Amino acid sequence: MKSAMGNQAVRRLAAASSFILAASAHAAHGELAGLGDSRFAAFGDGIIHVTAWSAPLVAALAVGLWCMAYPWRRAWLLPVAYAIAVAAGAYQGAGAPLTPALGTLVVATVVLLGLLVYGTRLLPIIVALAIVVAFGAVHGYSHGAQAGAVTFRDYVIGAAVATLGLSIAGMALGLMLRIGSRFGMRVAGAAIAAAGLWFAFGSR
Repeated sequence: MKSAMGNQAVRRLAAASSFILAASAHAAHGELAGLGDSRFAAFGDGIIHVTAWSAPLVAALAVGLWCMAYPWRRAWLLPVAYAIAVAAGAYQGAGAPLTPALGTLVVATVVLLGLLVYGTRLLPIIVALAIVVAFGAVHGYSHGAQAGAVTFRDYVIGAAVATLGLSIAGMALGLMLRIGSRFGMRVAGAAIAAAGLWFAFGSR
């Protein structure tokens, strides 16, 4: 019975993530097709800034993975809080310069999220929320600084939607790892932390 319920939950999460990411991909295609300064193009540009840059993509997936260490009634709070923080951070970062310190912070969040997934230790939910809000604000600030000449509100919405979609995909993956593998979360966490270190040192 437990396995059947788990499989049903996996299917629901996978369907939700597929729907959101398919919508994101469609919007991004509109931007690439040359829609100029339209709102749709700005929305697609926000999605591209999240999905085409490895660090925010991996971070959003990691948030989804980590939240599955919590009971479902609390787990969903983390991806939602993270996406909202990304949007709020983007507004704060609008027009700000991109600095090496900001890039270091972005990469550091990936490494730390990897360690949190690896540890799979339940922090109090308030502490977990504070962590994802702080990390989301860092990533959002970076997206805001890179916005360029686009309709900013739609750009931010696109970034938030892509972030949430990736986190839901991470939830689906996390649920499958919890059901199907004893050490799957540890392997995933180690891979995420290693990716963060590679972003910092190996890609130069």
